[in-house]
Amino acid sequence: MIGSHCTLMIEIRYENNTPIQANAEDTILETSLKNGLEHMHACGGKARCSTCRVLVLDGLENLEPRNEQERSLSRRRGLESNVRLACQTHPRGPVHIRRLVLDDADYVAVRERAVRTTGREENVAILFSDIRNFTSFSEKNLPYDVIHLLNRYFEAMGEVVLSNGGIIDKYIGDGLMATFGLKEADPVSICIRAVNAGLEMLTKLEEVNSYARKHLDYSLRIGIGIHYGSVVVGELGHHSNASFTLIGDSVNMAARLESKTKKAGASLLVSDAVYEHIKPHVSKGRTFRAPLKGKTGEFLIYEIKSLNRDTACNLIDQLFILTLDSIEVKARGSFLFRFDRPSNFKFHAGQSIEIRFPRDSRTESRTFSVASAEQDPHLDIVTRDTGSDFKKRMLEMKPGDQVIASAAGGLLQLPENPTESIVFLAAGIGITPLYSMIRTLSTKKAQGENVPGLLLIASNRNYDSFLFHSELLHLSQTPGFFYVPTLTGDLPGDWHEEIGRIDPEMIRRHQVDPEKSDYYLAGPPTAVRDLSDTLRSMGVLPERIHTEEFYGYQ
Repeated sequence: MIGSHCTLMIEIRYENNTPIQANAEDTILETSLKNGLEHMHACGGKARCSTCRVLVLDGLENLEPRNEQERSLSRRRGLESNVRLACQTHPRGPVHIRRLVLDDADYVAVRERAVRTTGREENVAILFSDIRNFTSFSEKNLPYDVIHLLNRYFEAMGEVVLSNGGIIDKYIGDGLMATFGLKEADPVSICIRAVNAGLEMLTKLEEVNSYARKHLDYSLRIGIGIHYGSVVVGELGHHSNASFTLIGDSVNMAARLESKTKKAGASLLVSDAVYEHIKPHVSKGRTFRAPLKGKTGEFLIYEIKSLNRDTACNLIDQLFILTLDSIEVKARGSFLFRFDRPSNFKFHAGQSIEIRFPRDSRTESRTFSVASAEQDPHLDIVTRDTGSDFKKRMLEMKPGDQVIASAAGGLLQLPENPTESIVFLAAGIGITPLYSMIRTLSTKKAQGENVPGLLLIASNRNYDSFLFHSELLHLSQTPGFFYVPTLTGDLPGDWHEEIGRIDPEMIRRHQVDPEKSDYYLAGPPTAVRDLSDTLRSMGVLPERIHTEEFYGYQ
């Protein structure tokens, strides 16, 4: 409790391992300054910059949760959970930290670059590929032909990497480095997709070679090495041209495995760390121990021949390429993005997907609720234009442009055969997942299925930013669905619906027996928590309340 900080003394250990006894009512920044430590705070400690940020080396659980100011800035700056603003953070137990901005040079770097990450450690699969003996081809052919063939090759290989959920990290001459598994947790899926990419690259190479043989009388041969392990992920370089990259021994290991393919006469080699995760799903060739250049000792290496798609398909098909069909203004500041729906993409109404751009070296992604009905042939998402770089880039998309989407996820789902009446409570853009549910149930009812009564109470600040209002009015003309919109801000002159926030009186006006319904809530976190408290105060059992704290504003 913050109120008990007055008498509690806590040890804070800094990067030089010097322990300092801190008064727990002070922030980490205040503790630093009181003890004569230099601690940058360009904005004066008001959470308007991130120069005071610290990396928590140990004791993260002993810090107070982020307050609203810190959460807002952390989202904008993309700070990891173990990077905290010293000016906003109170300790409640011993912690070990490292200041991340130590001098004026650090400050200039922070000010000049749009920091996407302060550096974080992750377990990923790294794929290296290289064209064998390409130097001789380069020496014997015109520079134009060399560049033309390389670009054709990299385009084909890059599409394979992207379709398997990988990220193209860099090109090194005629070599390619790709990463799989950033911000993912399942090593089996990560390694399966990396190996599948390697095998598909070898298949795709035949298409490239068909062209190369016909026009240049040449065939490419490549070697591929894959390793799974820990790396440090971050932006490197001058602020004007910094690039997102990986650092660590795991990167070197993948490169050495690729180099070993030539001597071993193999096309695809993986480390023991990869093979342990994929062995039930692959057919291997040779297994051998061998030294790797620049590394001490011998290493267990596996030649991979093929992948059993019957057992691995669920691990591969977790990422989808979505092609944009159209962008439509749905309300003031809100846009609907319609994508062609892949035939193998399944979702339940109420679920969400994570989206990123195929060639985004920064690996930024955002989560969006699906607005489509389960039966729709297209895939719709809705977002508000918050002015963020990610949203700007989305709005610059043209029909035919592509994004990479995760499989649908989320726990806000309807029961398979609902029998009780259902009440949906929406706040703002939180209407999106509920709209998907309502349209799905309405379609089922139109197809003759038994669907219980549906009530939607949707709250929004202004009429012109009300999402799906006209569509919901149209749906409410069908029996069994009741739509109650309410405005909390400025009212149009012809508004005859509810006014104000959703409260017990409003719910009871439209629901005769509120205790016997199931409730689905979606909206900003504070609104969802308030609505949950409202329902509990009305006697609704917690197990009847299903929520989604909707972070669609980022």
